[in-house]
Amino acid sequence: MEDIIIKTRDGWELHASLFIGPNKRGPVVLVSSATGVPRRFYRHFARYLADDGAQAVLTYDYRGMSGPISRSQAFSLQIAQWATIDMPAVAEHLKARFPECDLRGIGHSFGGQALGLSGVSHRFSRYMTIAAGSGYLGHTREPEKLSRAMNTIGRPLALVLGTLPRWAGFGEPIPYGAFNQWRKWCNSPNYFMDDKNVPETARFALVKLPMLAVGFEDDPWATRKGVEALVSWYSNAQIRLHWFAGRELPRPVGHLGFFRSEHRETLWPQLSDWLMQP
Repeated sequence: MEDIIIKTRDGWELHASLFIGPNKRGPVVLVSSATGVPRRFYRHFARYLADDGAQAVLTYDYRGMSGPISRSQAFSLQIAQWATIDMPAVAEHLKARFPECDLRGIGHSFGGQALGLSGVSHRFSRYMTIAAGSGYLGHTREPEKLSRAMNTIGRPLALVLGTLPRWAGFGEPIPYGAFNQWRKWCNSPNYFMDDKNVPETARFALVKLPMLAVGFEDDPWATRKGVEALVSWYSNAQIRLHWFAGRELPRPVGHLGFFRSEHRETLWPQLSDWLMQP
Protein backbone atom coordinates (compact mmCIF):
# COMPACT_ATOMS: atom_id res chain seq x y z
CA MET A 1 0.00 0.00 0.00
CA GLU A 2 1.29 3.44 -0.97
CA ASP A 3 0.02 6.72 0.52
CA ILE A 4 -0.03 9.54 -2.01
CA ILE A 5 -1.19 13.14 -2.42
CA ILE A 6 -3.30 14.15 -5.42
CA LYS A 7 -3.66 17.85 -6.25
CA THR A 8 -6.89 19.24 -7.64
CA ARG A 9 -7.16 21.99 -10.25
CA ASP A 10 -8.10 24.52 -7.55
CA GLY A 11 -5.17 23.71 -5.27
CA TRP A 12 -6.53 21.22 -2.72
CA GLU A 13 -4.38 18.26 -1.74
CA LEU A 14 -6.31 15.00 -1.46
CA HIS A 15 -4.93 12.16 0.65
CA ALA A 16 -5.14 8.79 -1.08
CA SER A 17 -3.98 5.19 -0.64
CA LEU A 18 -3.00 2.97 -3.57
CA PHE A 19 -3.15 -0.81 -3.19
CA ILE A 20 -1.11 -2.67 -5.80
CA GLY A 21 -2.15 -6.15 -6.89
CA PRO A 22 -0.10 -8.95 -8.50
CA ASN A 23 -2.11 -8.96 -11.75
CA LYS A 24 -0.38 -6.42 -13.98
CA ARG A 25 -3.06 -6.78 -16.65
CA GLY A 26 -6.06 -6.41 -14.37
CA PRO A 27 -8.35 -3.38 -14.16
CA VAL A 28 -7.67 -0.39 -11.93
CA VAL A 29 -10.43 0.35 -9.42
CA LEU A 30 -11.36 3.71 -7.90
CA VAL A 31 -13.29 3.62 -4.62
CA SER A 32 -15.25 6.81 -3.83
CA SER A 33 -16.37 7.21 -0.22
CA ALA A 34 -19.64 7.88 1.55
CA THR A 35 -20.15 11.22 3.31
CA GLY A 36 -18.18 11.30 6.55
CA VAL A 37 -16.40 7.99 5.89
CA PRO A 38 -12.58 8.07 5.73
CA ARG A 39 -10.61 6.15 3.11
CA ARG A 40 -9.12 3.83 5.74
CA PHE A 41 -12.58 2.31 6.23
CA TYR A 42 -12.27 0.71 2.77
CA ARG A 43 -8.74 -0.65 3.17
CA HIS A 44 -9.69 -4.31 3.71
CA PHE A 45 -12.02 -4.39 0.71
CA ALA A 46 -9.43 -2.55 -1.41
CA ARG A 47 -6.80 -5.13 -0.49
CA TYR A 48 -9.28 -7.91 -1.30
CA LEU A 49 -9.90 -6.49 -4.79
CA ALA A 50 -6.16 -6.10 -5.38
CA ASP A 51 -5.65 -9.76 -4.48
CA ASP A 52 -8.68 -10.81 -6.52
CA GLY A 53 -7.43 -9.57 -9.88
CA ALA A 54 -7.21 -5.77 -9.84
CA GLN A 55 -3.95 -4.25 -10.98
CA ALA A 56 -4.45 -1.48 -8.42
CA VAL A 57 -7.16 -0.06 -6.17
CA LEU A 58 -7.24 3.55 -4.98
CA THR A 59 -9.12 4.97 -2.01
CA TYR A 60 -9.13 8.69 -1.19
CA ASP A 61 -10.46 11.36 1.15
CA TYR A 62 -12.49 14.23 -0.23
CA ARG A 63 -11.33 17.80 0.45
CA GLY A 64 -11.70 18.83 4.08
CA MET A 65 -11.91 15.25 5.30
CA SER A 66 -8.24 14.72 6.14
CA GLY A 67 -5.74 17.23 7.43
CA PRO A 68 -6.47 20.58 9.09
CA ILE A 69 -8.41 23.31 7.29
CA SER A 70 -9.11 26.92 8.20
CA ARG A 71 -12.51 28.16 9.35
CA SER A 72 -12.96 30.10 6.13
CA GLN A 73 -12.24 26.96 4.11
CA ALA A 74 -14.72 25.00 6.22
CA PHE A 75 -17.46 27.51 5.44
CA SER A 76 -16.71 27.92 1.72
CA LEU A 77 -16.29 24.22 0.98
CA GLN A 78 -19.23 22.59 -0.83
CA ILE A 79 -20.02 18.90 -0.91
CA ALA A 80 -20.70 19.19 -4.64
CA GLN A 81 -16.98 19.86 -5.11
CA TRP A 82 -16.25 16.33 -3.91
CA ALA A 83 -17.97 15.10 -7.06
CA THR A 84 -17.24 17.87 -9.57
CA ILE A 85 -13.57 18.52 -8.73
CA ASP A 86 -12.14 15.87 -6.39
CA MET A 87 -13.40 12.72 -8.11
CA PRO A 88 -12.26 13.92 -11.57
CA ALA A 89 -8.81 14.80 -10.18
CA VAL A 90 -8.38 11.31 -8.77
CA ALA A 91 -9.66 9.62 -11.94
CA GLU A 92 -7.27 11.69 -14.04
CA HIS A 93 -4.40 10.79 -11.70
CA LEU A 94 -5.10 7.09 -12.20
CA LYS A 95 -5.28 7.48 -15.96
CA ALA A 96 -1.94 9.30 -15.95
CA ARG A 97 -0.28 6.69 -13.74
CA PHE A 98 -1.84 3.71 -15.54
CA PRO A 99 -2.36 5.08 -19.07
CA GLU A 100 -3.39 1.75 -20.59
CA CYS A 101 -5.61 0.74 -17.69
CA ASP A 102 -9.22 -0.36 -17.78
CA LEU A 103 -10.70 1.88 -15.09
CA ARG A 104 -13.59 0.61 -12.98
CA GLY A 105 -15.34 2.33 -10.08
CA ILE A 106 -17.14 1.68 -6.81
CA GLY A 107 -19.18 4.44 -5.19
CA HIS A 108 -20.40 4.00 -1.63
CA SER A 109 -23.45 6.14 -0.81
CA PHE A 110 -22.38 9.66 -1.89
CA GLY A 111 -19.71 8.05 -4.06
CA GLY A 112 -22.54 6.43 -6.01
CA GLN A 113 -24.17 9.81 -6.56
CA ALA A 114 -20.87 11.48 -7.43
CA LEU A 115 -20.38 9.68 -10.73
CA GLY A 116 -23.40 11.46 -12.21
CA LEU A 117 -22.08 14.90 -11.28
CA SER A 118 -18.42 14.24 -12.08
CA GLY A 119 -18.36 14.55 -15.85
CA VAL A 120 -15.78 11.74 -16.05
CA SER A 121 -18.07 8.73 -16.43
CA HIS A 122 -16.50 8.13 -19.86
CA ARG A 123 -13.26 7.26 -18.06
CA PHE A 124 -14.83 4.13 -16.58
CA SER A 125 -15.71 0.87 -18.29
CA ARG A 126 -18.14 -0.12 -15.50
CA TYR A 127 -19.28 1.27 -12.17
CA MET A 128 -20.91 -0.19 -9.07
CA THR A 129 -22.87 1.77 -6.48
CA ILE A 130 -23.09 0.37 -2.94
CA ALA A 131 -25.87 1.54 -0.57
CA ALA A 132 -26.39 4.65 -2.71
CA GLY A 133 -29.79 6.30 -2.84
CA SER A 134 -31.17 9.75 -3.49
CA GLY A 135 -30.40 11.02 0.02
CA TYR A 136 -33.85 12.57 0.55
CA LEU A 137 -34.83 12.15 4.21
CA GLY A 138 -38.35 11.19 3.21
CA HIS A 139 -36.97 8.04 1.61
CA THR A 140 -35.19 6.89 4.78
CA ARG A 141 -36.60 4.68 7.52
CA GLU A 142 -36.23 7.37 10.21
CA PRO A 143 -36.96 10.72 8.52
CA GLU A 144 -38.05 12.59 11.65
CA LYS A 145 -35.05 11.42 13.69
CA LEU A 146 -32.63 12.30 10.92
CA SER A 147 -34.30 15.66 10.34
CA ARG A 148 -33.81 16.58 13.98
CA ALA A 149 -30.21 15.40 13.88
CA MET A 150 -29.41 17.41 10.75
CA ASN A 151 -31.60 20.51 11.03
CA THR A 152 -32.39 21.11 14.69
CA ILE A 153 -29.09 19.95 16.19
CA GLY A 154 -26.55 19.54 13.41
CA ARG A 155 -26.78 22.86 11.60
CA PRO A 156 -26.50 25.16 14.67
CA LEU A 157 -23.73 22.98 16.07
CA ALA A 158 -21.72 23.00 12.84
CA LEU A 159 -22.32 26.75 12.44
CA VAL A 160 -20.69 27.45 15.80
CA LEU A 161 -17.86 24.93 15.54
CA GLY A 162 -17.14 25.27 11.82
CA THR A 163 -17.52 21.49 11.42
CA LEU A 164 -20.08 18.88 12.35
CA PRO A 165 -18.26 16.85 15.04
CA ARG A 166 -17.92 13.09 14.99
CA TRP A 167 -20.16 12.64 18.03
CA ALA A 168 -23.09 14.12 16.11
CA GLY A 169 -23.42 10.70 14.49
CA PHE A 170 -22.63 11.37 10.83
CA GLY A 171 -19.12 9.92 10.70
CA GLU A 172 -15.87 11.87 10.65
CA PRO A 173 -16.04 15.67 11.20
CA ILE A 174 -17.68 17.30 8.18
CA PRO A 175 -16.85 20.94 7.28
CA TYR A 176 -19.81 23.28 7.75
CA GLY A 177 -20.14 24.26 4.09
CA ALA A 178 -20.26 20.64 2.92
CA PHE A 179 -22.64 19.59 5.68
CA ASN A 180 -25.02 22.51 5.14
CA GLN A 181 -25.28 21.93 1.39
CA TRP A 182 -25.82 18.21 1.97
CA ARG A 183 -28.44 19.01 4.64
CA LYS A 184 -30.38 21.17 2.19
CA TRP A 185 -30.31 18.41 -0.41
CA CYS A 186 -31.54 15.86 2.12
CA ASN A 187 -34.55 18.07 2.87
CA SER A 188 -35.54 18.25 -0.80
CA PRO A 189 -37.73 15.48 -2.32
CA ASN A 190 -35.63 15.53 -5.47
CA TYR A 191 -32.35 15.89 -3.55
CA PHE A 192 -29.67 17.79 -5.52
CA MET A 193 -31.50 17.38 -8.82
CA ASP A 194 -33.51 20.54 -8.01
CA ASP A 195 -30.52 22.58 -6.82
CA LYS A 196 -30.01 25.38 -9.34
CA ASN A 197 -26.54 25.95 -7.89
CA VAL A 198 -25.50 22.51 -9.12
CA PRO A 199 -25.88 22.63 -12.91
CA GLU A 200 -23.72 19.51 -13.11
CA THR A 201 -26.86 17.44 -12.51
CA ALA A 202 -27.29 17.61 -16.31
CA ARG A 203 -24.27 15.31 -16.55
CA PHE A 204 -26.31 12.33 -15.36
CA ALA A 205 -27.61 12.06 -18.92
CA LEU A 206 -24.03 11.55 -20.14
CA VAL A 207 -23.53 8.37 -18.11
CA LYS A 208 -23.93 5.46 -20.52
CA LEU A 209 -21.69 2.73 -19.10
CA PRO A 210 -22.70 -0.60 -17.51
CA MET A 211 -23.64 -0.09 -13.85
CA LEU A 212 -24.73 -2.26 -10.95
CA ALA A 213 -26.68 -0.61 -8.12
CA VAL A 214 -26.44 -2.68 -4.94
CA GLY A 215 -28.83 -2.19 -2.03
CA PHE A 216 -29.59 -3.96 1.23
CA GLU A 217 -32.96 -4.54 2.86
CA ASP A 218 -31.71 -3.61 6.33
CA ASP A 219 -30.18 -0.28 5.23
CA PRO A 220 -32.06 2.49 7.09
CA TRP A 221 -30.70 5.27 4.85
CA ALA A 222 -30.53 3.89 1.30
CA THR A 223 -33.94 2.23 1.22
CA ARG A 224 -35.27 0.61 -1.92
CA LYS A 225 -37.29 3.72 -2.74
CA GLY A 226 -34.19 5.90 -2.41
CA VAL A 227 -32.01 3.55 -4.44
CA GLU A 228 -34.60 3.34 -7.20
CA ALA A 229 -34.75 7.15 -7.31
CA LEU A 230 -30.99 7.34 -7.87
CA VAL A 231 -31.15 4.60 -10.49
CA SER A 232 -33.79 6.61 -12.38
CA TRP A 233 -31.41 9.58 -12.67
CA TYR A 234 -28.92 7.38 -14.53
CA SER A 235 -31.50 7.18 -17.29
CA ASN A 236 -29.06 6.46 -20.13
CA ALA A 237 -26.81 4.02 -18.29
CA GLN A 238 -27.01 0.26 -18.68
CA ILE A 239 -27.92 -0.03 -15.01
CA ARG A 240 -29.22 -3.02 -13.07
CA LEU A 241 -30.39 -3.10 -9.45
CA HIS A 242 -29.35 -5.96 -7.18
CA TRP A 243 -31.31 -5.90 -3.94
CA PHE A 244 -30.03 -8.12 -1.13
CA ALA A 245 -32.77 -9.38 1.19
CA GLY A 246 -33.80 -12.46 3.13
CA ARG A 247 -31.42 -15.39 2.73
CA GLU A 248 -29.00 -13.29 0.71
CA LEU A 249 -28.25 -11.36 3.92
CA PRO A 250 -26.76 -13.97 6.28
CA ARG A 251 -25.49 -11.15 8.51
CA PRO A 252 -26.60 -7.55 9.08
CA VAL A 253 -25.21 -5.05 6.58
CA GLY A 254 -27.01 -1.74 7.05
CA HIS A 255 -25.55 1.34 5.41
CA LEU A 256 -21.86 0.75 6.14
CA GLY A 257 -21.47 -2.94 6.87
CA PHE A 258 -20.77 -4.27 3.36
CA PHE A 259 -17.15 -3.14 3.59
CA ARG A 260 -16.45 -4.97 6.86
CA SER A 261 -14.32 -8.12 6.61
CA GLU A 262 -17.09 -10.35 7.98
CA HIS A 263 -18.60 -10.32 4.46
CA ARG A 264 -15.37 -11.46 2.77
CA GLU A 265 -16.63 -14.99 2.13
CA THR A 266 -20.24 -14.16 1.26
CA LEU A 267 -20.97 -10.78 -0.35
CA TRP A 268 -17.53 -9.68 -1.54
CA PRO A 269 -16.93 -12.50 -4.07
CA GLN A 270 -20.30 -11.95 -5.75
CA LEU A 271 -19.73 -8.26 -6.40
CA SER A 272 -16.03 -8.59 -7.15
CA ASP A 273 -16.94 -11.05 -9.92
CA TRP A 274 -19.14 -8.42 -11.60
CA LEU A 275 -16.53 -5.70 -11.21
CA MET A 276 -13.62 -7.81 -12.50
CA GLN A 277 -15.29 -9.50 -15.46
CA PRO A 278 -13.82 -8.64 -18.89
